[in-house]
Amino acid sequence: MTAAAARERVERLLASARAVLAPGAPERSQLCARWVHSTGLSIEGIEWALEHCLELWPSAAELAALLAAAPQSDRAHVILPAQVFVAPLRALALALAAAPRVFVRPSRRDPTLIAALAAQACGLFECVERLSVQPGDHVWAYGADLTLAALRRQLPAGTFLHAHGTGFGVAVVDLATLPLGSLAACAAAIVRDTLCFDQRGCASPRLVLALGGEAAADPLAAALADALAAAARRVPRGVLSAEERAEESWYRQCVACFAPLIDTGHGSVSVRRAELALGGAGDLAALLLPPAGRHLQIVPIERLEPALAGLGIWLTSVGCSEPRLEAAARAVLPRARVCPLGQMQAPAFDGPVDRRSDPAGELL
Repeated sequence: MTAAAARERVERLLASARAVLAPGAPERSQLCARWVHSTGLSIEGIEWALEHCLELWPSAAELAALLAAAPQSDRAHVILPAQVFVAPLRALALALAAAPRVFVRPSRRDPTLIAALAAQACGLFECVERLSVQPGDHVWAYGADLTLAALRRQLPAGTFLHAHGTGFGVAVVDLATLPLGSLAACAAAIVRDTLCFDQRGCASPRLVLALGGEAAADPLAAALADALAAAARRVPRGVLSAEERAEESWYRQCVACFAPLIDTGHGSVSVRRAELALGGAGDLAALLLPPAGRHLQIVPIERLEPALAGLGIWLTSVGCSEPRLEAAARAVLPRARVCPLGQMQAPAFDGPVDRRSDPAGELL
């Protein structure tokens, strides 16, 4: 197995994705119609994600980084969820970079992209209903922590598991140093990251950590509410499942107990008051995390580092309002993806989006 062969496999996958999903591709409209049904997203939400979040043209440097990071194996397996409908492309690329034989168990709820890629790139990988994992194989698995815990008990000893479990993103803003007149632009950038996939992805921001004091958080909340309402006119929120609607209702009622909630129609903004703000490890247990559906909670903080450390095991992505905050976030969370606000849903195609786990995999 050579590096050239691995590159050829990944490049063939990308070419197949472009053939079915690039603007003007014959199959694109049919696939979008299927995704509206399977994901609950609006057609505008589907098109937005394809335009901004699907990695059809990675740079040479990004592709080289992805290939260099992939452990080598004879066989690899991929277990896919349904929350982010474009995620199978990156997950499959990682497995193809690692092994010449790749087996994929698609999401039962949304096998759309995998089925289209399998038809376009015949023989590149195999879709299966049940995995047959052998010692020494690498398994890329995406899902809830409980699902992954059960998988660990099922896989044979000697398997290398790349587990990508429950996680979320945060936006970080220093309101004290935000340039005059840029509050609306900052809010628009946060909302740009929030509207993708109706906030179901692991890179979606749920919290806005706000340096600068509680009083300064209220104008940010108003700006975020305006930006969410404007975004909903351009990219309407899709349909929530019954479970998601119940979580949304419960969240709204709980928030109303400790803080005013700004209802944006399809979504909300609230401010967590200072006495409940983050300060150190373990504070997530006391935090009411917003559900999917474009809900944002502003958490005023005095110092960034303790807040990030307290949330560290859960954070996959950190969007920052200025480079100084990016440097501070990287120092605390070296494995999290750190980027400017507005780019949290468009990470470089250089490896897994969620980089919390060991790149070599967890040996079972």
